Amino acid sequence: MNNQHPILAVCLNPTLQITIRFTEVLEGEVNRAYAHRLDASGKGMNLARVVRQLGGDVRLLSHLGDQRKEEFLQMAKEDGVPILWTDSKSPIRTCITVLADKGNSTTELVLESERVGAHTEATIRELFSKELASHPVVVFSGTRTPGYSDNLYPKMVQQAKEAGCYVILDYRGRDLVESIPHSPDVIKPNLSEFWHTFFPNETSLAEGDDNNHLKELVKEKIIQLYEKFSISTIITRGLHPLWAYHDGAFIEREVKNVRAINTIGCGDAFTAGFAFAVAKEESFEIALETGLDAASRNAQVFRPGSLFD
Repeated sequence: MNNQHPILAVCLNPTLQITIRFTEVLEGEVNRAYAHRLDASGKGMNLARVVRQLGGDVRLLSHLGDQRKEEFLQMAKEDGVPILWTDSKSPIRTCITVLADKGNSTTELVLESERVGAHTEATIRELFSKELASHPVVVFSGTRTPGYSDNLYPKMVQQAKEAGCYVILDYRGRDLVESIPHSPDVIKPNLSEFWHTFFPNETSLAEGDDNNHLKELVKEKIIQLYEKFSISTIITRGLHPLWAYHDGAFIEREVKNVRAINTIGCGDAFTAGFAFAVAKEESFEIALETGLDAASRNAQVFRPGSLFD
């Protein structure tokens, strides 16, 4: 039987997620929902919830603050997700997902986070350092909330690698670029995030764009990352086949064709499935399949970042 190592999920941008479902949404009109729900969310919380649903051992490291922190903690408890946290003295942001049956559309409304208190980073670093020895797999998910140092993620990645951890990064931009020299084991952006991170001066790319013509440029870049820094790359592309590079081989994997209800959290579910398999010491290829299965299951339920409603 494979070992099952504990996973530490690091997410410094917690979210309260409101999901609202309509038969149809008409702009400029009063629209009455027929279903709605509230969830503890953010990329790391979504990931941790899915890992727990798969039967994995995971802890979430984050900050919480203001009046709704107890509400967040209670929902996480109900999901079986233990949280290591410090009080940031800043409110937890709220994001809203609007689902419309007509047209099968998912629209995400994102509120930006407020700056964390000055003491927050030091406590997060202290908690992180204490957990590395007992969590051989570390996953960083999502952008940093304002108030953290620009070099926080790269320093934490360096520390995790020096501790011998298997490190997965699911963030983008400057944080990702500056983390690369510390040789994380896997980076997992979607194609839009990868493109804007490593080709910032090229034409803009939306997540839903037809993007197969970029394959050779992207392939060249991920081969460079592997050869110089021993980094395996996984690039999710929505409904299009996944691209990956590992151990000298370029990999494409088809995405399951399912009837999607809510696609929010699919990327997080993929990362959760991949990390869960890695924590069981499965092969890279099996981890990819586990991630793809989790993502497709997430898409088929109303609840975001979950395999079940």
